[in-house]
Amino acid sequence: MTIHPEIELVVDRIENDLIGGAADTAIEVMTAVAQLVSDSQVATLEDLYNEVDAAVLAILKVCPSFAPPINVLHMVMGSLEKDIEGETSLAEAKEHIAETQSSFNTLIKTAFEKISNIGAELIKDGDTVFMFSMTSSVWTVLRRAKEQGKTFTVLVTEARPANEGLWTVDEMHKSGIPVEVSIDACLAELIARSDIGFAGVDAIAADGSVFNKTGTYLSALAAKEYGVPFYFVSDTLKFDTATLLGLPFRSEPIKYHEVLNDKKYDSGVSVVGSLFDTTPPHLISAIVTELGPIPPSACINVMWNMKLSKRISELLPAWAANKL
Repeated sequence: MTIHPEIELVVDRIENDLIGGAADTAIEVMTAVAQLVSDSQVATLEDLYNEVDAAVLAILKVCPSFAPPINVLHMVMGSLEKDIEGETSLAEAKEHIAETQSSFNTLIKTAFEKISNIGAELIKDGDTVFMFSMTSSVWTVLRRAKEQGKTFTVLVTEARPANEGLWTVDEMHKSGIPVEVSIDACLAELIARSDIGFAGVDAIAADGSVFNKTGTYLSALAAKEYGVPFYFVSDTLKFDTATLLGLPFRSEPIKYHEVLNDKKYDSGVSVVGSLFDTTPPHLISAIVTELGPIPPSACINVMWNMKLSKRISELLPAWAANKL
């Protein structure tokens, strides 16, 4: 089966890490799948389901443990499953996917607005704010705090190996927010100077632990040591329902060239480590969501209210084991 060009594009962008945050990945996945459905020339709803199913498999094969794009796939496949059970017409099913996309876009827009207001209230005038790596969610919080007339300084480290922390430097500079940047090895030094810490989220587990760019766990650990409250900022799309099935987060290894560039050795030298780590619940002050600040222990209650696709739930064990 031929894959729609928009699906090929988003697969390539995920595989080569060209998108950035988990929320942005979800937006691109939703846009691509909705475009596939809109452009589809199949004659039956079953054929449309099979076409979308092939796209889902292609996306899952390259998707890391980013909960938002997987929750998008739950939304789309769940809509098709419901229409097949209800013997809905093909035209109506395509309309329902368009409505799903519209609801998703509204959720993203309103969630960011609510999160920025809630998160900004945690920042006090004159604070020094530590932020690890990059995330549009935390950026909106910082910009909203500035709009409220608060003055503060942001501290950030490079976040190797991809140096996403430097994206934060660029964004803060564009927003007129004072920013200081250092190497990752100075992370504890910067946190000791801070009044509050923030990080983004790639996925949140049922037990309230948070999966994010490697270095996040060390940031939260240092914050605990120095008595600095440490918050994660996330919309509820990042609540990883796969963890309800007992499935682990799926990380990616750090690549050889990301540490040693083109330097070659005959033998005995290898690069180890993962691009993502997991912060345990006891190091988390709260997770700032559109529903308000949620303690880690309450995350499972949010997940039980999320609608899941039968097909995606079937695929996730193989996806988690890297066997798709």
